Amino acid sequence: MAELLRDDIDFSAYMRDTEFKASVRKASDFAEDLAEDFDQTRKRKPSPSMFSSKLGRRLEFRPGEVTIWAGYNGHRKSTFAGQVKAELCKQGQRVLAASFEMLPKQTLGRMMRQTLGGNQFARSTIDAFSRWTDGKLWIFDHMGRITPAKLLGVCNYFAAELQGQHVFVDSMMMVCESEESMDEQKQFMTDLVRIAQETGLHVHLIAHCRKPASGDETKPPTKYDIRGSAAISDQAHNVVIVWFDRARAAALDRNPHDEDMLAKPSALITVEKQRNGSFEGRLKFWQHDASMRFTDERNTPVEPWPLDARAHLELQA
Repeated sequence: MAELLRDDIDFSAYMRDTEFKASVRKASDFAEDLAEDFDQTRKRKPSPSMFSSKLGRRLEFRPGEVTIWAGYNGHRKSTFAGQVKAELCKQGQRVLAASFEMLPKQTLGRMMRQTLGGNQFARSTIDAFSRWTDGKLWIFDHMGRITPAKLLGVCNYFAAELQGQHVFVDSMMMVCESEESMDEQKQFMTDLVRIAQETGLHVHLIAHCRKPASGDETKPPTKYDIRGSAAISDQAHNVVIVWFDRARAAALDRNPHDEDMLAKPSALITVEKQRNGSFEGRLKFWQHDASMRFTDERNTPVEPWPLDARAHLELQA
């Protein structure tokens, strides 16, 4: 089952130097890297991405980068990021979930629903899913606030000791004590980007957007609406805005058969920034209620993603 990183592990050895020293090297040291970029006979190996949706190759999660997942409070950015976690695990990536507002069982429950396409499972299926997470998924068992230094130490530890590839931090507001502390946020982002670059981790950071002064959340925010320092979006490699149509959801609660509402997408996912990729734009998604999975179309089939040979899945009716 998913391994827990206990809060009482001694991370001090990995917290000492967040001010990384830049390596000064002669330019010719990079000749081989340069040749690879210009070698037309070599096919570039793509980085991991969401395999289930049209976001797919439009947004890759490259080693050494930081992606911001931002949105209004309650607009399901953590849920969407949870699907990204599940899809990375399905591709054999090594993922750490550091969620400071949810219990481990809640994090795992959401991911299991999204992976297996439902919300009722036999015990044998739960056990199979738990076995499948071995070597793919770790959970940092900590609730509440955490200091930037300790979080950076956890990231360093995961990369160095567990050969980690992706860290999901949920959320920024649980790391930096006050959204008014601009200097702390700027320093944290600087250190987070350096951690990613030094270790090869891809760091996924959940951030909140400011509530509009009018209180109207019917239009998606932009990267300029992210709470706190402009350094959050400026220093990140990628910025993705998650917006959920809560008015649509409320209308369907009143009338689940409202065809006009059913035809509208549940969410809009906007890639507002992608420093090392060509796509920036907005995509429509529908969310399947039972599995919590986001799909390309309203009628996209929601089926279990195959696990491995040991995973006998028995979905309850």
